Amino acid sequence: MVIYLDVLIFENSIVNTFLLYITAQTLRIKVKMRYLILAGIFGGLYVIVLVIPTLKIFSSLIFKIIAAFLMIIICFRKKSLRFNIKALAVLIMYSMVTAGLCFFIELNNTRGSYFNAFIGNVSYKWILIAIMIIYMFVNRIIWFINDRKLTQSLIYEIEICFKDNSKFINAFLDTGNELREPITNLPVIVVEKDMVSGIKWDDCPKFYVPFRLFNGKAGNLEAFKPSYVKIYIGDKVEVRNAIIALIDNKLSSLNDYNALLSRGSI
Repeated sequence: MVIYLDVLIFENSIVNTFLLYITAQTLRIKVKMRYLILAGIFGGLYVIVLVIPTLKIFSSLIFKIIAAFLMIIICFRKKSLRFNIKALAVLIMYSMVTAGLCFFIELNNTRGSYFNAFIGNVSYKWILIAIMIIYMFVNRIIWFINDRKLTQSLIYEIEICFKDNSKFINAFLDTGNELREPITNLPVIVVEKDMVSGIKWDDCPKFYVPFRLFNGKAGNLEAFKPSYVKIYIGDKVEVRNAIIALIDNKLSSLNDYNALLSRGSI
């Protein structure tokens, strides 16, 4: 029997990527595709130990579990041992279900059977791999469309008003953002610095707003208080007092918005 190692690695990489993908969906964890694919390729390369006799020692159950655990680490990049063990259990469960499905198909894939007549000369493995690829591709498209709809529904046009002029900016309502300036207790609107580069705000009251990110990083944002801020919500216009904090980074990779509204702004 001739075994093409490159084809075997490719097939197993796709299957492992799919299993990790549905594991992430089950755990409701967002993962970056590059880490997902990298973990799938790592799992695909592990098949080498099954076909090379000198590496047979690494094909035992304990090494298979270690390889699966490393796939979890590469894919999810979580430090929590409890989460990684939970993810490993889900991955093993889906692997067993997939193996059982393949065994069932192979058992019923006999000459003259209805299943054999249905797929003809096409290998059932390639049909399953095609289904896995289509599922991941379509699911990502649906997720992207829904995410875009949600993002657009939370974008509002705001007008930052000064004594002599004003600036219109698209702002995203960050429902998890409760940032307030500690002295005035006013809500903070984070704005890209470039968006107010042409505005003379030197005469406005200056502040430094402390912040802390989820990764533990802390610091202070340079901020000022405009005359007022208008928030356009459908046909209504809300006038608010707020602090404008400036940030150097881009807030949207697609440039959908250039500011973040705190929950207390609306």
